[in-house]
Amino acid sequence: MYKRTTVLFGLFVSAAFVIVLGIWQISNGDWLAEAAAEQHTYTLTVSSARGTIYDRNLDPLTGIGKAIYPASVVPSGEAAAALSRVCSASEMSSIQFLLSKGKPFTLMLPSNVSAPNIDVFPEHERYAEDCPAAHVLGYLDGSGKGAAGIEKSFDNLLSSAKGDIKISYQTDALGRILAGTGKKVENNSKSRKKGVVLTLDKSIQEVAEKSATSHLKKGAVVILEVQTGKILAMVSRPTFSQTDVASVLNKEDSPLLNRTLSAYSLGSVFKLVSAASALEYGVSPDTSYNCTGSIDVDGQAFHCFEGEKHGAENMQQAIANSCNTYFVKLMQGVPQANFYNMAKSLGFGSSYEIAPGIENSAGTLPALNSLKIPRALANFSFGQGELTVTPLQAAALVNTIANGGVYLQPYLYEGIVDENLHFTEKAQTKTGVRVMSEKTASLLKSFMKASIDSGTSRKGKPKYGTAGAKTATAQTGKYIDGKELNECWFVGFYPYENPKFVIAVFSEGGEGGGQTCGPVFQEIADGLYGYVS
Repeated sequence: MYKRTTVLFGLFVSAAFVIVLGIWQISNGDWLAEAAAEQHTYTLTVSSARGTIYDRNLDPLTGIGKAIYPASVVPSGEAAAALSRVCSASEMSSIQFLLSKGKPFTLMLPSNVSAPNIDVFPEHERYAEDCPAAHVLGYLDGSGKGAAGIEKSFDNLLSSAKGDIKISYQTDALGRILAGTGKKVENNSKSRKKGVVLTLDKSIQEVAEKSATSHLKKGAVVILEVQTGKILAMVSRPTFSQTDVASVLNKEDSPLLNRTLSAYSLGSVFKLVSAASALEYGVSPDTSYNCTGSIDVDGQAFHCFEGEKHGAENMQQAIANSCNTYFVKLMQGVPQANFYNMAKSLGFGSSYEIAPGIENSAGTLPALNSLKIPRALANFSFGQGELTVTPLQAAALVNTIANGGVYLQPYLYEGIVDENLHFTEKAQTKTGVRVMSEKTASLLKSFMKASIDSGTSRKGKPKYGTAGAKTATAQTGKYIDGKELNECWFVGFYPYENPKFVIAVFSEGGEGGGQTCGPVFQEIADGLYGYVS
């Protein structure tokens, strides 16, 4: 009896199992069928880029790098064959894994491809290999946020102008593309045209970059538009790759430093300030002094460059020959407050923004009380001692002279444009301030022309047209292998009649302002000839 009961129970359990298994198979089959029939949307972001930075002509300064080919790939035999023709064997080994998964995927191709199941959207990398104005534009961090320059100061705007390219596919629940459903492309890349407009002129920037690269290891170039104070070019050397910032972080020559906005010893270019304050005080330009190569001030000898003896000179000759002793003597007869206030009115010792978030260094302007010390006044009279100035400030000084005595604070920011390149915001026009008379400015212009025609600025004389300039070779008190490091300058305007451009050239090191920086000025002025002829 027990055995019979056990057998019957076993038969009952087996039958129940078969019934349950059958029900499960039917249910699971239905689920699989439903899942296969259920539609899903599978979306890929093929490309995403931020807004654009433009020059004053709305010529893009970003998005101009080498051509790149972001693509969306639907796995298939045709796609695999097409990819194998443009990708290396090592690239194909990783691509095969993506192909085997059966789902669409994105890929950056080495070149364009035209094949079934591959959609390519050619565009350009954000930065060119030799990107113009790299220090001005700045760069992005690893997350794609602005980390320096305009990229940082306008990060919110440029990020919000992001333009995406997306592709959506209809798939079943298993991720398989549903035949006959096609694809949907959402191309919002036009949004990337929104952006920031700068006063830079790309073609002028390139002229300055080319010359600076040829002649300056460490230095800077600034070009201003005389009548407006707009910054048309800013070059800092050495430069860096915006796609490989990490490689220069610890370099001794500080490639990331924007030298156009950093302060250095100015030297004899500052004699223009001395001459301006003397002329405004009523000193005659015919005032003569006999240079013997040195002058004693309170027991200390102040020398001309390399001890040169210039003999009897008036103010024009002293500027042309860059005579230190003339200006040491001259400034002993000008009230110190007049001298100091002239320097201050020309922007020395003051910092200011040239664009939102980008500031020019104040440099160092000695305190007025310090000029009561005869030796300090002597140093100040020819731009030595505590005084430090940025290349932008030096350019603004000469711009004031070229502009007839009206000081204009240089600026870089022009405004903001929408995706149709219409301005939605424009920078306020800068108002000039007269800091010296037209007569004084005219005299200084003639002094600077004498310097470039027959004085220390001869090596910067343009081949085409005329110009005015002033050189400087500032002592730093720093020595390398027993030789003092000089900071060299060449700052001038071009052309002489109706000046349009001011060009400031600075070299951190070099043989002298004329010898080291003069050829840079000459090349740039000749490169600008087409803009003035």
